[in-house]
Amino acid sequence: MSNRDRRRDYDEEEREQLRKQKIALVDRFLVLNQNDLPEDKITFLRSNMLHCSLHKLTDMQKLTCRRVHNMEFISLLLGWSGIDRMLLGDIGLGLLKLCTFGGFGLMMVYDWVMTPHKTRYYNYLQVMSVIDYDDYEYEES
Repeated sequence: MSNRDRRRDYDEEEREQLRKQKIALVDRFLVLNQNDLPEDKITFLRSNMLHCSLHKLTDMQKLTCRRVHNMEFISLLLGWSGIDRMLLGDIGLGLLKLCTFGGFGLMMVYDWVMTPHKTRYYNYLQVMSVIDYDDYEYEES
C-alpha cells in the first residue's frame, strides 16, 4: 500500500469521525430542545445543522432556548405588563401592553393562547441566526 493510499484512508476515517461527532451534537441539541421548537421545522433544522461547521455546532450548544412552559407562566402572571412580549423580542408591543394594561385585557388573552407558538418560533429564529451560511459546509460529491 502506498503512502497516498494510506493518507486517503486516514482522511476518510477522519471525515467519518467528524460526521459522527456532528450527528451526535445535532441530535443532542434537538432532543434537549424538541419541545421548544416548532415540530414542522425540526427535520429542516437537522439537515441544515448537519451542514454547519463543528465550531458553529459547539456554539449552538451554548444557545439557550426559551422554555414554552416558563413563557406560559410569565404570560399568565405578568401578561398585563408586556414582559412576555419583550422576552420574545416584541419590544414595541410589550411597551404598548404595559401602557394599556395588557391592551385592556384583549392582548393579554390573545397572548395566553399564542405564547407557545410564538415561543417556539422565536427559538427557531434564534437557532437559524446561529447557522451562518458563510460558514456552511457542503458535502463533497
